[in-house]
Amino acid sequence: MAGLHVSNLKLTDTRMVVFGSGSAGTGIADMVRDAIATESRNSEEEAAKQIWCVDKQGLLLKSQAEDLTEGQHAFARPDDEWKDKNIKSLLSIIREVKPHILVGTSTRPKAFTEEVVREMAKHVERPIIFPLSNPTRLHEADPKDLIEWTEGRALVATGSPFPPVKYNGTEYEIAECNNSTAFPGIGLGAILSSSRLLTKPLLVAAVQALAAQSPALKDPRKGLVPDVTNVREISVQIAKAVVRKAVEEGLAQEEGIPDDEGELEEWVREQMWEARYRPLVKADR
Repeated sequence: MAGLHVSNLKLTDTRMVVFGSGSAGTGIADMVRDAIATESRNSEEEAAKQIWCVDKQGLLLKSQAEDLTEGQHAFARPDDEWKDKNIKSLLSIIREVKPHILVGTSTRPKAFTEEVVREMAKHVERPIIFPLSNPTRLHEADPKDLIEWTEGRALVATGSPFPPVKYNGTEYEIAECNNSTAFPGIGLGAILSSSRLLTKPLLVAAVQALAAQSPALKDPRKGLVPDVTNVREISVQIAKAVVRKAVEEGLAQEEGIPDDEGELEEWVREQMWEARYRPLVKADR
């Protein structure tokens, strides 16, 4: 979402290709679909039309139903859309779809080739490219190459830590796309509100709150995701968003949740656990 803000794109207008549609890839696709559906107020089925998933057999199609996992079925495309088109070539798929976002969860090293990346960059101003496979040796592309092949236009986040990339005298920070920045705030918000359920709208609210704290919103050369070292402050903002949404959805069971924004933040902070250790003093024998 932070990448979309930097690109001045609406979530409801975006096209995304997920390369590697196992549990991780379809999990990401699920979350993006839910966010699109929530923002557009359309059905999940309609929102899924903005996502193209690719796996071992190539682009997922409805005719492959017997070979698809439960998580893949929702993203299988109608066969007639791809009649006489190459569904096994990532380059061909990129050329046809013209995605704004390319996510890699395939564990296929260097799958995002120069030709693929340059083709994507022909059609969108700020390609959003996430090679997320771990460990580093399995990344679909090196951030340095992505920045170079797009002439500094790519917005990149990775599944492992990478050093900043220098290109044409400018240094670009590479964010590590780590869910550890989101989970504490989600849990805190759910507990403080005593929410009956942790629903999709609550998770979307949490993601939106995380994206709003992206350093790239102030400086596009910075990382898309805030650093985990700031997780305590990040968690306050995410927890607030989750609590507000739980109240809005009628899920909050806790009484006395403040309506005022400032009071809500103070209410959240007062209930956060803080690690305080008493100093140890060596005792005389």
